[in-house]
Amino acid sequence: MSVKVFGDGVSRVGVREITSGIFWITHCLGDHAKDHYSDYFGLLSNAEDYVSNRIVDYPFSAFLILDEKSLLIDTGAPAQRANTLAALDTLLGSHALDYLWISHIELPHAGNAVAIQRKYPGAELITVGGGDDSYYALHGLEDAMLVSVGDIIKLGKHSIEMVDPLFLDHGNSQWLYERTTGFLFTADWGHNLHEPSRNQCFQFVDEMENSGYTDELFVDDVAVNAWYQFPWLAWTDPDEIAAGVDRLFKQYDVRIFAPSHGNLIRKDVGRYAALLKEGTRKAVEMPHRFAV
Repeated sequence: MSVKVFGDGVSRVGVREITSGIFWITHCLGDHAKDHYSDYFGLLSNAEDYVSNRIVDYPFSAFLILDEKSLLIDTGAPAQRANTLAALDTLLGSHALDYLWISHIELPHAGNAVAIQRKYPGAELITVGGGDDSYYALHGLEDAMLVSVGDIIKLGKHSIEMVDPLFLDHGNSQWLYERTTGFLFTADWGHNLHEPSRNQCFQFVDEMENSGYTDELFVDDVAVNAWYQFPWLAWTDPDEIAAGVDRLFKQYDVRIFAPSHGNLIRKDVGRYAALLKEGTRKAVEMPHRFAV
């Protein structure tokens, strides 16, 4: 595993090349994970599975595509700002940052937009249309190019297509598909979790399997995170949700599955697509704290 690490502690950022020209910029709390997520998982009926029996981490990620033109997908979180900027500087070298694409307005996704634009003033901001001016201004996106589902931006060998998200976060979000590599970015859906104590920081899911990560854990992780991220699932039909997942993977030839807050899937995506559907169905069927 070839990872370049910037900084340490809660601000630590690691960089891995996923496939030629696409890089994963993410963080891992390492030994600090046990101190950060007890409240997050404390609402679960099986909280001990996530805060005592299995200490897990929940990363915030960005992705850089380097081609004739470069594009950064989301910004990472403010706590990792300095090291994210250092990682970008190393990856880009003398290359310009041409585009900064934001999936939705939330700190882990857009919180470093102003700082990145300040460092790379030539970068064109891109985000999903449909918000009001104050919504965009919150993260310095009032002058962003607004894109719609199906819009395509060509970078060279790579082309990105705007994807209608199955699972909306904050009511105004978008996913992204890269046509050449089959890279699908799903923002806040499909999160698995990793265990720093098993050296799973910065690993791909197939590598995590070598240290005990199982299909059962994957399904549970996807369910728990969907349950937290999308409270509206409590009012949905699990069969309709499962059918939507099937349509997504039928429409797009997904060969790399890249959620914002999980480890990447780069092998056997078809098998994991079935597990993603199972995990999401489980989330729908979980007793929800907001349901009446």
